[in-house]
Parts: sequence; C-alpha cells; structure tokens
Amino acid sequence: MSACVVVTQRHSTVRAAGCYVAFMANGVPVRLSEALAARARAVADVVDRSLTEQVEHWARLGQAVEAVIAGDTTQRLKTQSHDADLPKRLAVANTAAGRAAASRLIRERNAVRYAADDGAAIVRIARNGKRSSPPKTR
Repeated sequence: MSACVVVTQRHSTVRAAGCYVAFMANGVPVRLSEALAARARAVADVVDRSLTEQVEHWARLGQAVEAVIAGDTTQRLKTQSHDADLPKRLAVANTAAGRAAASRLIRERNAVRYAADDGAAIVRIARNGKRSSPPKTR
C-alpha cells in the first residue's frame, strides 16, 4: 500500500493529513480554502452529497459554463458577481431579523404570493393579506 503525507503550515500550526492512494480510487488530494469548503459542505448537506461530490459537481458546472462562453464574458461575470461580504450577508439572512426583512421585501415587491394552509392546500395571498384559492389550471 502506498501512502503520502501532505503537510501544510497555517498560522504557525502544522497540520498533517495522510492520504492512502490504495483507497482513493482515482482521487487526488486537493487543498480548498476554509470558506469554499464550508460553503460546499453546507450545500452538500442539503442536496445529500459528500463534500467531494459537491466540489466535483461545481467543477463540472464550471467546465460546462466555460465551454460555452467567451473568456471576456467569464471575467465580466466574475467581476459583477464578486461580493467579499457574501458570507456576512448570508449569516445575517439566517437570523430572525434577516428572515423578517426578507419576508417584508417579498410582501412589498410581489402583488401575489402562495403558501400552504394548515391542510397543506395551496392558497393565494394578496398583498393586503387576503387568502383565496389559486386559479385553476388545466
């Protein structure tokens, strides 16, 4: 059995991780930032994937997107979508105050909303709060 040891130094703490190639199939050890790993782990939990499967999924999506758009478009999209404060904004959104603010914005910006009533039937909610059955569809 061949084994490798990856040693990195971060904030004067040495971390060692053993990787056993025999058990890795075709895998290769890759270092991720703590922020990316945390985001991937959070999404992976929701969609029932492992951390590795989530990162691979994002990598495949990135390959597909880059294959169909020009390089300058990629750079423009990255520039427009970069938000260094995103982790802080998401943390605020996951608080009672953040959810209340989101609910208020949804009520203000959408004339009609839909929700489930106590019997799990879908109800239409007008901006004034009046509830009714949604329109019938064919």
